[in-house]
Amino acid sequence: MGHYNFFSFVGILRESIQLIPKNGKIMGLITMFYLILTSIFFLIFKFTSDSLLRDMFIKESLIPISSTNGSSLGNLLSSIKENFKLVLAIDFSFILSYFIISIFSTSTIILISSTSYHDKTLNFKDLGIKILRSYKRLFFTMFYTTILVIGYFFFCLSMATPLLATSNLYDFSMVIIFAIFAYIFYLYLSVVWVLALVVSIVEEGYYGVMALGKAGKIIKGNEMKGFILNIVFNLLALIIFVGTRIVKDEKWIVNKNISMLILVNGSCLLKVFELVNYTVLYFHCKKRKGEEEIIELQGSIDYSKISNFPLIIDDAN
Repeated sequence: MGHYNFFSFVGILRESIQLIPKNGKIMGLITMFYLILTSIFFLIFKFTSDSLLRDMFIKESLIPISSTNGSSLGNLLSSIKENFKLVLAIDFSFILSYFIISIFSTSTIILISSTSYHDKTLNFKDLGIKILRSYKRLFFTMFYTTILVIGYFFFCLSMATPLLATSNLYDFSMVIIFAIFAYIFYLYLSVVWVLALVVSIVEEGYYGVMALGKAGKIIKGNEMKGFILNIVFNLLALIIFVGTRIVKDEKWIVNKNISMLILVNGSCLLKVFELVNYTVLYFHCKKRKGEEEIIELQGSIDYSKISNFPLIIDDAN
């Protein structure tokens, strides 16, 4: 059974690839819209933020040569302060925009995938209605999963801080080993967190903590499938990152921002495929749980028949 769970993720990958062409037109349009929107927001954020930061650095370099008694220093510091506030506002706006785009893309991809899994067609009107019904549930679930990710990060950071405070080479190597094991354990934990997003979209009435609890119950006995899927997608993300770093040094790249766009769009496409896989994983787990419940129910019925069967006592002896 363990051998089956270890290699069954290949079947999920294959089924996910076959699932994408179903409702392929709407899936392609949504994916294209997601890529364009993400790229536009990324470029706006990068150009605006880089411009403000460049202006701040220039003004900071002028501080040593500014008159300490004149009003020029005060104006310079005030201008730097204003630029810093603008940078924070832009960063917050970017995070908020990315969160909204993430909610939209996650809900649409899961809804299209779940519909395709049941061999049904989906139009934009039905998709819009389903998004309006499920986005609140997804919002609360993403909020809780984000808190869990941040909490886990700070927990690991607090555990590694005593080792980081020393300059000992042995302690530094232990930090690296601890970081590797912490990341592997994160990949294992995040199976439930990502599956909770699928639960909050597919099943009405489940969101936040309830969706996390439901996901934990569904994935029980199938954790290895999700864990291997997480490893595969993280390796693909690493390949995309390394590939963009290599491309960045090529002569045909006129603008270095092109390599960043390749990274952003590659990550978005990988996220789309990952959500399709987790939707398939959800239905696989649900199907397996249903089969187990049927077996348990049949077992209990057989047992009740045996227990209610009258005992025949041979009085001849």
